[in-house]
Amino acid sequence: MDAGCVKCGRCQTVCPVFSVRPEESSAARGKIALAEAVTQGYLSESGTYRDYLETCLLCGACEENCPNEVRTLSRMLEARNHLAENRGTKPGKKLILEQVVGGPRLLDLVMRTGRTFQDLVFRKIPATSGIRRRLPLPLITSDRTLPSLAPVFFTDRYSGPVAKGEGPRVGIFSGCMMNYFFPQTGEAMVEVLRELGASVFVPAGQVCCGMPALTGGARDTVRELACQNLEAFEKYSLDAIVTGCASCGGNLKENYGGLLREAGVEGERIELFLSKIHDINEYLFRRLTPGPEEKGISGHGGEKVDLLATYHHPCHLGRLQGVISEPVALIRSIPGVQYVPMTDDQRCCGMGGSFSLEHYDLAKEINDQKVARIIETGAAAVVTSCPACIMHIRDGLIRNGRGDIEVLHITELLQRYCHDDKGDAVSQAGEGGLNSCKLQAHVSV
Repeated sequence: MDAGCVKCGRCQTVCPVFSVRPEESSAARGKIALAEAVTQGYLSESGTYRDYLETCLLCGACEENCPNEVRTLSRMLEARNHLAENRGTKPGKKLILEQVVGGPRLLDLVMRTGRTFQDLVFRKIPATSGIRRRLPLPLITSDRTLPSLAPVFFTDRYSGPVAKGEGPRVGIFSGCMMNYFFPQTGEAMVEVLRELGASVFVPAGQVCCGMPALTGGARDTVRELACQNLEAFEKYSLDAIVTGCASCGGNLKENYGGLLREAGVEGERIELFLSKIHDINEYLFRRLTPGPEEKGISGHGGEKVDLLATYHHPCHLGRLQGVISEPVALIRSIPGVQYVPMTDDQRCCGMGGSFSLEHYDLAKEINDQKVARIIETGAAAVVTSCPACIMHIRDGLIRNGRGDIEVLHITELLQRYCHDDKGDAVSQAGEGGLNSCKLQAHVSV
């Protein structure tokens, strides 16, 4: 229970922003004090106050470590929403959040137009899959490497029923990053679920989860998107809904209940929808292991090691959803892959959605800390479960001269090492589900 901030300063010791900008306003203690001063009428909601609120990654490290259990994430979102209601949102940001993010057709048009003209504005970086700006652009610096928009978007290739199996009916929530920039992640999800025997669906009509709008204070926009997603997925009578994006999954699980209730949706309908939502790691882990007593999957003694891999825990997966041991167990279970622990593996990479656009100088410094930890492991690949983290970590590795280190989504790793050279699933099944690289289900859903 939130008993209130007692100004102990514990949040400063774990705050990524405070680590690179050690000012009182950088950590939760200072931001909460400012928000309370505004609420009590001692401080106006100025532009400076807005900047203080927005220089927060919403990573949740402060909330996780708060001895008084202050719900800092909720407080930050409430303060941002209050600010947007009273003072409005920055004009350009308001347009993007309400009209583009909140308007699925316009968002899709913007992405298709961007795909057509991206080669005029950006240049490809040799030896990487990224691009950098050719001309001056707002919010994008010359040293930042970004992923290019995909030639074919995920939902253009996969829509409706995409695989028929004898197992449960599983729907994929694509999310914007996976759909427009990393469709290979979605394809890997489809293939892994197909090998499990699931009937796989990519519901038409699904839209952005609304996380950018929520963190930007545009709650009305997110509420509308939540209702659209509810209706899109209900049409398919699914047993489970899986996400490959930590932020999307965290938003669906943590915020959709309240948003849908505000929209007047019946409680039972909301609970049924929320009960089906799983991150792909927890869903695969549950289906690929025999039972609770065997969930501590060990490595593969004596096997040839083809890849040294470490893992970065996305904040919105570990802290927000409590999915921490599952991805590591999955990596350990893959033959030929040796898991290498990383120091501070749960520390934020500095992405934070729009934070890295509006405050790239800070995001870059925080990212450099993460990249240093990755390099220390000696791993040839860093695996994670969030497309945004993939983008930001890859940028950091390239800036630090280590673009040779691969950055992979967990499902891409599973797909790569659970197929033989002909692309067929390896036939042998082991006790740990993936121990012999055969994706074999052990429980029903």
